[in-house]
Amino acid sequence: MAVPTREKIAAGEAQIMALAKAGQRDKARDQLIELTVACAQGGDMVSANRLRDLLYEVDPMALREIIKVNELIEQAMSGAVDENFNLAWAGLREVLTREEFLGLYHALEMHEVVQGKTVVQFGSKLDAIFLVNKGSLNIVCRAGEKSIVCKVLEPGSLISENCFQPSLWTLALVTLSPSSLGVLRLERLVELEGSFPGIESKLRHYYDKFNDVPRLLQEQNINRRMFTRFRADSKVSFQVLDKEGKPDERAFKGELHTISRGGLAFLLRIVKKENRRMIFGRRLVITVPLASGALKFTGTVVAVTLHDPQEHDYSIHVAFAQPVQEDSIRPLILPDLEPLEEHEHIEEEQDHAAGSTPEG
Repeated sequence: MAVPTREKIAAGEAQIMALAKAGQRDKARDQLIELTVACAQGGDMVSANRLRDLLYEVDPMALREIIKVNELIEQAMSGAVDENFNLAWAGLREVLTREEFLGLYHALEMHEVVQGKTVVQFGSKLDAIFLVNKGSLNIVCRAGEKSIVCKVLEPGSLISENCFQPSLWTLALVTLSPSSLGVLRLERLVELEGSFPGIESKLRHYYDKFNDVPRLLQEQNINRRMFTRFRADSKVSFQVLDKEGKPDERAFKGELHTISRGGLAFLLRIVKKENRRMIFGRRLVITVPLASGALKFTGTVVAVTLHDPQEHDYSIHVAFAQPVQEDSIRPLILPDLEPLEEHEHIEEEQDHAAGSTPEG
């Protein structure tokens, strides 16, 4: 059975809630059950589970119907998991509950990809997690002007650079052999988190446990940074630029903590996690006040990374459109400090990716 489209689900849900509000509870319940079953039989388990929970709100006394819907969802979920997926993700099954694992499987887009296909390009904004079910992929890194393979992803590996936190892809993914990939889009991850609170954190921890790319780069003495990065400590203010390059009237405050000829990073307090993506990809004009006069820099936000979870502080990484002269940033560099080591998120990577076309 074909899964109902998101538009059809939204329209049906709106009609159901209108019926419930008008006191037509039985009709609302029956339509909700029909829509829930259609989602389950069509493989959209995230929507099916969410709509099933809505039954408790529409008709909390319909226990028999709720039990029946639960059984139908369980049957649909348990009977449709591909054997290769089960084999590849045995380790992930130990981390997730059975319901979470099944929900994840049904939230994925499955793709069969030929050998030698570029799945993600440098500089992409594609906000998705890739799960390797079968085959293998090369992780390609930039080292100066060269592209090198720094790791091979095998079945049971997952990778993302713009889903758990906003960031341009500083890596490229290329299939080494014909591959079967599961793609979890950001919007589906948000839906999963709504159905299974904590699943995003579990996936992130699983990814962090096996993500050894930074260590491999260090061991191979591969430096992806074009310019030396220095510690800084200054108050800054910034304004968002519109498409014409005109700054917004509102100015926001932050704290500069690193700078190089190619970009800078400053700390910004963001209380609501979902607001991180509002600044990602935006062009900013950043003002740093000095006794001798203010310095201004213009650049694009290429990553938003968590710095201090208790204080809700995020590091905003900005790439300059053009490298600046070292003399212009020297007043901001803290004295008597060695240059910082290579970091996972690189402001200058934007320059490397200038010729790439982001997916999605």
